[in-house]
Amino acid sequence: MGILDSLKKPVNIKSSLPKFSRSATSINLSSHPVSSRSFLELPPELFSITKPIFKLLQAHANKIYFQSSDAEAVWNVKDASGHVFEAESISLLGSHIIITNSSVQVADVAIIDSPSNINQCEISSVGEFLQFNNGQLSITCNDFGLLEKFKRLCMISIFEFISIYKALTGTVISSYGLRMSDMHIILNSPFNFKDWCEVYLDGQGWVKVWCHIDKVSKTNNSKSSSDNDAKGKYQIRFYRDDKSTSSKNCVFFIPDNEYVQDIFFYNINAAEPSKNMNDFFQGLQMIKLVGNVRFCSDTDFNDVVDSGSIYSSANNGSGDSSSTALNNESPNTTPKSRTFFSPKGHRRNSSHVSSLTSRSTKKPITNFTTRTNGLLIRPLPHHGVHHLEAMIRFIIPLMDCARLYGRPVQFKTERTDINSLMFGLPKLPSVDYFAEEEIAHLMTQEFNPLKEKDTDDTMALTMSRFSSYLQERMTKVSKRNTELNFRTFSDVMGMYNTTRDHSKLNCMSDKDNSVKEFSLSDKSNVSSETTNMMNQLQVNAHEYKSSMCERPIVASTSPIA
Repeated sequence: MGILDSLKKPVNIKSSLPKFSRSATSINLSSHPVSSRSFLELPPELFSITKPIFKLLQAHANKIYFQSSDAEAVWNVKDASGHVFEAESISLLGSHIIITNSSVQVADVAIIDSPSNINQCEISSVGEFLQFNNGQLSITCNDFGLLEKFKRLCMISIFEFISIYKALTGTVISSYGLRMSDMHIILNSPFNFKDWCEVYLDGQGWVKVWCHIDKVSKTNNSKSSSDNDAKGKYQIRFYRDDKSTSSKNCVFFIPDNEYVQDIFFYNINAAEPSKNMNDFFQGLQMIKLVGNVRFCSDTDFNDVVDSGSIYSSANNGSGDSSSTALNNESPNTTPKSRTFFSPKGHRRNSSHVSSLTSRSTKKPITNFTTRTNGLLIRPLPHHGVHHLEAMIRFIIPLMDCARLYGRPVQFKTERTDINSLMFGLPKLPSVDYFAEEEIAHLMTQEFNPLKEKDTDDTMALTMSRFSSYLQERMTKVSKRNTELNFRTFSDVMGMYNTTRDHSKLNCMSDKDNSVKEFSLSDKSNVSSETTNMMNQLQVNAHEYKSSMCERPIVASTSPIA
């Protein structure tokens, strides 16, 4: 009974906000203080259960979705400077567009996020050109049908890539979560969460904010009166600091009745997956939210930048355990590439993951502007806690508020469920979400705009559109895994060279070292293993909740600091 009584008392372990380097000239965005705060080794079972997903990421990076032929059509390319030239060949390798012109000079552009193009995943039609990443690259072709095919194959690549990361998220939560002693509290504590994080804002860079998920007063802005009963009561809010939770201190927010397509763990170097699993997990430091974000209309980011707030620069080292770069005072001026909303000299005192009670009620914010390109979130490191644990503690409350993947009730785990993180996950040795026959059909498929989400964001539209199509196919063709043609791991890794030689994609005569490193020894089924672990997590949480029915928790906080 002493343990149960202790849970009723709030725990508040204090720590200091890490001090960051003065370097304002060269910032390595692929690195982060989290990597120098990972005191705990990753458990071997995490590597074991995520190995099949790691293989899928490697296979995706080596898939040739499209490759032009000399006699097929004429392709013209316009770069960011506006220079137009005729391309000798165009290929879509994984999530990279590779272009060769007559001078045998190659352009290599990622269609998803990269360190040089953070939070950019945009495909749009501008005149006769197909434009990528807001003008970083534009492509046109004298065969409009072929250009449309290229666009859809780009979207299929994005869909498969994000789907793999969603499955990775579910696998990490289920496997690593079993090691977390208070995971049952996290799963039973929706709609009340507080912690520091960084978010990436276009034109401002990484911005430090105070994330707070809490209850708000009912508002008349709900989509319908029926939604008021189930949604519209809670919001994810991001404040300049933790001094006030007033509307004036709020920077942007996401109500639980706003459109959010997906939330998952993410790596800014995702387009170039590491061949080392430990390095890969060290780089898994971000949370991607795909959907709408409401920005408070009275927020002036330039005023914030000019006010002299502190900033953090990423660790420029190799990601070892040294924290020397984190122990210097920050300058008074703030470069555009890194911005903190917190006032100068602020120190982080505590981290909170609160339970079902001890909530406050906020007034609704009615003056805002909605942006559809989602949010990239980077939880701040905690002393003595592996960053994956901090990520799990952060992402579950986000999923709860957005009502995704079965939360806040219970995670949906079946790969046939469109609302599951594991939806459509291929079973090795297959590496495709869509069969060859289905991809051919998708090239001419008419999509009903009335059935699609009201968004102009490429990633959100892609996930919504192709998830619906995959669900339809899985329902109609129950034996599609055996009756249709899917590429296997050896097909992808054995046919094409994984390196780019700055001229063209060369066929391989035999498998290289990377193929041998990831060769399949068995037909692993990560979906069933993850389902079992996720179910065990939820059983533990349910048993804990039942045991506490007679003695409700008044308030508790996470033991992380």
